[in-house]
Amino acid sequence: MKQFFKFFTIIGLPLLLAGTCEENSGEVTEGVITYDISYPRPLEDKWMEKLMPSEMEMQFKNNNINTELTFGLGMIKIGYITNTQDKHLHEMLKFMRKKNVSHRGTEQVDELIAQIPNHKFELLPDTKSIAGYLCHKAQVKVDSPNNQYFYDLWYTDQINIKDPNWCTPFKDIPGVLMEYRVERFNVVMHFTAIEVEKTEILDTEFMVPKKYKEISIQAMEKNLMDLKDI
Repeated sequence: MKQFFKFFTIIGLPLLLAGTCEENSGEVTEGVITYDISYPRPLEDKWMEKLMPSEMEMQFKNNNINTELTFGLGMIKIGYITNTQDKHLHEMLKFMRKKNVSHRGTEQVDELIAQIPNHKFELLPDTKSIAGYLCHKAQVKVDSPNNQYFYDLWYTDQINIKDPNWCTPFKDIPGVLMEYRVERFNVVMHFTAIEVEKTEILDTEFMVPKKYKEISIQAMEKNLMDLKDI
């Protein structure tokens, strides 16, 4: 249980996650990407496995991104809102009735990313279709604390978000991630886009709700770590 709460303090950075239908033409500027989440490395703690999310949605519009992950059978929600041009990240934690938000600039985001295993990328010419979008391949080398490993990442340039990965370990990838992995505390989450819905998104979806109380980054990290004792 303690490992679960340590894990999700970082893993939410997507942040930010196949189909074979006919590829779309042109760029998408607004909508929702739904990602399936799987766990290629079996979790030793079966109780923890039940608490982990199986799906994630990412809303996007005008270089704004809103991502949310639900843990603990809905008891805990971690959300991230960012505008990829102004380079600010808003972290939100909802635990039962308690709702808090903290804010990070580029320096604070870099400090957070530094806690994630180092990623190196090689962009390759291969392509395939995922959720109806032409995707390009990159080979990823991850310096995992246990064993260094490689995997194939896929991204698309048909979804129009400027610098979509600035606050993630994938900031050198020139497109929106459609299939990728994130590792933290020996847990690997594999994200695969299963649907891209072209739909109108309200501007308010990219604003922190008024019910969220602003706290410092240090206080947010403490709140997250305190959950390990539940």
